Amino acid sequence: MKKYFGVFLLLSAFGQWAHADVTNGSFENWTSGSPDGWTTIDSGISVSQSTSTVYSGNSAAAVNVRTGTQSSTDFRQTVGVSAGQTYNFSVWVRHTEGHVSARLYVNGYRDYTNYSQTGQWQQLSYSFTPSSSGTIEIGLRFYDRSGFDGAEVVYVDAFEPTDSSGGGSGGGNDDGYYDAANGLSGYSLKTALYNIIRNHDAQSYSALWNFYAANDLDYHYERDGSILDIYSENPSGSDAYNYTAVNDQCGNYSGEGDCYNREHSFPRSWFGGAVDPMNTDVHHIFASDGYVNALRSSYPYGEVATASAVSSNGSRLGSGQSSQGYTGTVFEPIDEFKGDVARAFFYMATRYQNLIAGWENNSTYGDAMLEGSSSQVFEDWALQLLIDWHNADPVSQWESDRNDAAYEFQGNRNPFVDHPEYVESIWGQ
Repeated sequence: MKKYFGVFLLLSAFGQWAHADVTNGSFENWTSGSPDGWTTIDSGISVSQSTSTVYSGNSAAAVNVRTGTQSSTDFRQTVGVSAGQTYNFSVWVRHTEGHVSARLYVNGYRDYTNYSQTGQWQQLSYSFTPSSSGTIEIGLRFYDRSGFDGAEVVYVDAFEPTDSSGGGSGGGNDDGYYDAANGLSGYSLKTALYNIIRNHDAQSYSALWNFYAANDLDYHYERDGSILDIYSENPSGSDAYNYTAVNDQCGNYSGEGDCYNREHSFPRSWFGGAVDPMNTDVHHIFASDGYVNALRSSYPYGEVATASAVSSNGSRLGSGQSSQGYTGTVFEPIDEFKGDVARAFFYMATRYQNLIAGWENNSTYGDAMLEGSSSQVFEDWALQLLIDWHNADPVSQWESDRNDAAYEFQGNRNPFVDHPEYVESIWGQ
């Protein structure tokens, strides 16, 4: 029987929770070397502040798991829950040596981390709906694995309970995030949203790998935890190939299925190259097959009349349909992800409202979709295409979950995932 070490949290306050309800859940506040709001019960673990290895904000908790004692090593707070209310519990974990696993505890034992995945942040999460109001116990428990030498550091950050009553249909628990946009419409609404989501905490380009390893995973289709690639994912059957997070990062490729990389759905040549913060903005950069990413190149999105290439899931490259108003080369993702890329484009039009009017002439392909203003932003044909794709492919649970993770990652949200109705309010006329 494996020995174990527990880190438990008891949460306080009844009713619905906001992000701030967990005291110092971001591990930003420390006094005399201890995290405020947390109590280490015994010597099974030691906890110290890390400012160099963090998931979000300025610090995280470095939990040193030791075998000096096999008694519980509790790390506690108090939280209450209301009957019938669904809560999304989540925590970010980063392994160092790969010989200790972490298991989420939410009123019972839940999923484990992939302990062999080291040097990358990964998320444990669980949705819980209590049948009665009261307090529940949540947290982490650590298990030694083969090769454990008696001491190993595991980094922990961003303990969160969030209300998921909004589900995957948009309009989730905003906690006042969009209050400044209330009652507005048209381009006044767009400007208000720009002011809400601008000045995000830009991350490094390499940090995108961490995000993919923790969030762009398939727990929605085959549910196998492989990388969820919008250009190869088969929503109705088995994928032609699967990528393991981290291990299958590009790398060189000679054909489809070799490795995955970072796809700027809004091509970076359109905004002038590897220019931050656009170049690292995860809201429009998806994990994708390297070969298909190169095939898409910087072509506009559109609906294909005659295909010159087709990916394993049916994404197509070819000449545009004359009925859409643009017959140049376009790339067409499958129907399952058309709304995702459309909302990414609406995000870019809003987040970079102060810059996007100047991008029209950076690229011939960008010019095909951009009309040189900061208001409408898109050519008439492109705007109609994006609206049609947005309406035909509603927000999915994966897209909603990814938006939540992006908020933790870089500190801003995609308004058109949370509030799909904003598209009609701004551009519908």
